[in-house]
Amino acid sequence: MAKAAQTRMLIGREAELDRVEEFLGAIGAGPAALLLEGEIGIGKTTLWNRGLESAADHGQRVLRCRPGERETQLAYAALGDLLADVPEEAMADLPAPQRRALEVALLRAEPDGEQSLQRAVGLGLLGVLRALAAQAPTLIAIDDAQWLDHPSASALAFVARRLQDERIGLFCVRRGAAGSEAPLELDRALPAARFARLTLGDLDTGELELLLRTGLGLTLSRRTLQRVRRATGGNLFFALEIGRALVERGEPLDPAEELPIPANLQELVQARLELLPPAARSAAQVAAALARPTVRVVDAALAAAGQAPAAAAAVAAGVLEQNGERLAFAHPLLATVAYQSLSAPERRALHARLAGILDDPEERARHLALAADEADEAVAAALDGAARRAAARGAPDAAAELLEQARRLTPPAHDDERRRRGIEAAERHFEAGEVGHSRALLEQIVSEAPHGEGRARALVRLGWVCAHEEGFSAGADVFFAALAEPADDVRLRIEILEGLGWCLHSTRSVPDALEYARSALGLAEELGEPTVLAGALALVAFLETLGGAGVALATIERAVALEHSPPWSQVLGRPDWIHGLLIGWSGALASARDTYSVLYREALDRGDEHSLPFVLFPLARFEFLTGDWASELAHARECQDASMRNGQVGERPFSLAIEAIIEAHLGHVEPAQAKIAEGLRLAERIGVQPAALELLATRGFLELTLGDAAAAERTLDGVAERARATGFLEPALFRFHGDAIEAKIALGHREEAQRLVTELEQLGTRLQRPWPLAIAARCRGMLCSALGDGDAAQRALDEALALHDRVGEPFERARTLLVLGTVQRRERKKRLARESLEAALGIFETLGAALWSERARAELARVGGRATTTGLTATEARVAEMLASGRTYQQAADALFVSPKTVQWNVSKIYRKLGIHSRAELIRHFGESE
Repeated sequence: MAKAAQTRMLIGREAELDRVEEFLGAIGAGPAALLLEGEIGIGKTTLWNRGLESAADHGQRVLRCRPGERETQLAYAALGDLLADVPEEAMADLPAPQRRALEVALLRAEPDGEQSLQRAVGLGLLGVLRALAAQAPTLIAIDDAQWLDHPSASALAFVARRLQDERIGLFCVRRGAAGSEAPLELDRALPAARFARLTLGDLDTGELELLLRTGLGLTLSRRTLQRVRRATGGNLFFALEIGRALVERGEPLDPAEELPIPANLQELVQARLELLPPAARSAAQVAAALARPTVRVVDAALAAAGQAPAAAAAVAAGVLEQNGERLAFAHPLLATVAYQSLSAPERRALHARLAGILDDPEERARHLALAADEADEAVAAALDGAARRAAARGAPDAAAELLEQARRLTPPAHDDERRRRGIEAAERHFEAGEVGHSRALLEQIVSEAPHGEGRARALVRLGWVCAHEEGFSAGADVFFAALAEPADDVRLRIEILEGLGWCLHSTRSVPDALEYARSALGLAEELGEPTVLAGALALVAFLETLGGAGVALATIERAVALEHSPPWSQVLGRPDWIHGLLIGWSGALASARDTYSVLYREALDRGDEHSLPFVLFPLARFEFLTGDWASELAHARECQDASMRNGQVGERPFSLAIEAIIEAHLGHVEPAQAKIAEGLRLAERIGVQPAALELLATRGFLELTLGDAAAAERTLDGVAERARATGFLEPALFRFHGDAIEAKIALGHREEAQRLVTELEQLGTRLQRPWPLAIAARCRGMLCSALGDGDAAQRALDEALALHDRVGEPFERARTLLVLGTVQRRERKKRLARESLEAALGIFETLGAALWSERARAELARVGGRATTTGLTATEARVAEMLASGRTYQQAADALFVSPKTVQWNVSKIYRKLGIHSRAELIRHFGESE
């Protein structure tokens, strides 16, 4: 539409135009969104178009799309339009998995067999938009947002939730009443000050008169204008259509004559279409049946019916608009009425013709489905293939809908295929986050299926869904039901047994789980498929290690060697994911942390949202042990957010546990207690015993920290008893041994403490692990001191410190230094006591362990002597002095037995307290102080 025509149609919209201009001006300061709402025909698109012109005039990059009702069926159709003119260079810096996922989603590359994850498409889109916004303010403009295809909407909503300070605006038009839910979750994704709604109201009589006069050259009497306004409700499109009918009438309306107005807008549009030349009307009907009509396809469909090309005639009649090869309806209501004017047989015939013309497999399959009036295996197979393509493009929701159509059109004689398609539809629903839909579909399939392999297959999928949604107890029940079904498929039986292994180690005991896992491994060895065998080996290695016999390195390394063929779609369950756990438990903490850092980056790059909590928990755990508490805290909170966002009920207790660990060690008592209580309630309810034991061990540590040794003893005795009963005997799992011994020493229960120390020493020796030996040596030193043997205590604590040097756990080293300093103070070795206690305090403060810092300060106060006066804590002063003397972060970290990130964390506090901003200023500050 020309700019002059738009101006005429913007009559009465001056205030709204000002609001649009205000929104466009705000984009330069950061992300903003404007939602334009109103009923059909009220003039939303005209105002939207003017906004786009203004954005371009102001030097903003405009990415636009105008989806139609039919396009809701095409995966990433809207995203393809938005990025149609974006150069390939904008994707160049994306991580390879994101770039590949986005290229496949946009049909710029063919799927290569590896399924893209939907979140990877969202991440790729976010990266592209950030790159564009860095060059110029970028406007994402979407007309008729109610017709966005779901994959595009998901990707755009993903982007909206993650915008921070990027110069990106979202200008959406949505048909409907004001106040309803905003598209793309814009009202929740952006701060209230950055999101606005603009509702278009009706035209008054004066505005209506000006519109008809300037737009159509039509002059009506005041009385007739009032009648037109009452009949149309001030709706712009309705008023123009009635005005056009009056113009075509050719003679003035008699004042006594009734205004020829249809009962509703749809009838008026129907009447207009009926007045079109037959060829133009036929072209409009063909275009209405297409998701993305083009001149070529419309004319080809007409030719297939023996009709002459007529796309141009429909454009000339004003029903269609042409932009290059693409066609679009002048108004969405024209498309709706044109399609509804076809009878059911005519629609089926038209869709059959279109299926023979179109090249895109997904669109072609949909037309085949719409052409079918009864079950047809050929059509079902085409839909099945289209679903696989949609899934490979990272559109599991579109794939699920295609598979449900395929299931509906599968003939009764192909019952196995119908069941398989239903199961795969449920899997795609699950991937798309529609867990409830997935479960309902699987439950329906299970209820309809006869006993046997097909029913077992549906039960397996239902078992994983239940484990995700309700926890491992619910999952185990379903896997047992699957095991009871007669089934000869070896792969299926392996998956059932593995499902029981995963569920039962949480709900019953490790030995029970291991029995099923070993049965699965025996079958996998016979089958000989590398991927299946790798998964079975990894599960057995995991469970055998949990049982306390030592890390099953040979088994897991064999699994990892098989992992490369073929690639795994998710990080979760991969052998290297389990390998990271096992090497960490063996004591190679830095290596385990590095493994999970790589897996975390891979999960982010691939958009593997489901695996994130499973990667973040061990990553945070190993960061905590190695002293990188700043990263641990961030990753613990991200773990909690991810499990909540994904609805992963079974992972919630673990995410609460890892948060509770860091809160307890930082001395945040009430938050830690709240998370422990919440996590225990949830873990007990859904049957997640490892998380419950982790939470209880943290509770015992916190009770000991607060000086309640009796409560700590009760809690930690319960942990030990429960761990023995359930078979969780790997000592690295819950790390409660030293706290349990220390509580008993504090209570004077020396014989029990001695027994536990001996057991821990034997365990460390048998497993050849330095960390249990270091803890045992510290506890032996405490026992010797309690018995009055200071020399023996000193020897044991010296041994403990030597072992700590091999382990690399700064918090535990600081605890040993605190005990050593206390023993030295009691032995009246003041200088040595001060050195040990200051070293302990330095580590505690660097880590942020507030309550343990207080303990160390209290012991230092008993020693007496000098204190720091710089306004910094002892640790901060030590870090500042080292950096001012020219040491690097790494050198300072090595001296303090912490990570460089932890040193950096302290540096930020030092700068803030001293009011400086650089190392040069720090050097000057210390020079002036001296």
